[in-house]
Amino acid sequence: MSQLKILIVEDDIMISDSLKDILEMLDHKVVGVADNADDAIELCNQHSPELALLDIQIGGDIDGVDLAEIINDQFDIPFIFTTAFADNTTVSRARERGPFGYLVKPYGVKDINAAIEVAMGSYERLKSAEKSSGMSKIIDNSIFLKVDAKLIKVKIEDILYIEAKGDYALFKTANKGYIVHSTMKKVQDRLSDFNFQKVHRSFVVNLSKIVDIEESNLLIEDKVIPISRANKEALMKRLNLL
Repeated sequence: MSQLKILIVEDDIMISDSLKDILEMLDHKVVGVADNADDAIELCNQHSPELALLDIQIGGDIDGVDLAEIINDQFDIPFIFTTAFADNTTVSRARERGPFGYLVKPYGVKDINAAIEVAMGSYERLKSAEKSSGMSKIIDNSIFLKVDAKLIKVKIEDILYIEAKGDYALFKTANKGYIVHSTMKKVQDRLSDFNFQKVHRSFVVNLSKIVDIEESNLLIEDKVIPISRANKEALMKRLNLL
């Protein structure tokens, strides 16, 4: 594999130093080491890493799992979780963020090399699949959705929200739902110029359709949609508040 620019997020300096040495021995370039989410985001902005190794238990208000969601949303960088905690609860929560690998400490050179190979292979296949996903061009403020063997034209203003369903996305209108093979990242990118905002790892909403917002939920028609902590600030900035 060719050299990768890799970001390390780890709050144990001995582990981060060891990990850096291993990555450099494998001919990769470590573009930075962070021990908290704020520094990690800054390093992503500065160096555009091609892969991130994220410890789940890091300092600050945001742990590695929530940081993964931010990195995925803002930078579209594949990431591998590295952690000493392999209990079912931790693994389940981490899996929901869509990591490209999961390394349990202590790990060795072969473990890291294999995890990187698998992660980048999966990421490349995902990018290839996105190019042939179910969303077509936007024309006249409408989008063509590939549903089964048909291309169905849907007015963007009629979409209430989009919900992640595994490898698929549900585009919900007032009268119907359309299941499309697509990632939420692809949905965000395609609708970024319109009145849509990601509010949770599983939901992108039409801001004009929000009925009300209460703490960590919002209402669109009769659908209660969760708002994640990682996305709440961005949502608030886009609302016309009085």
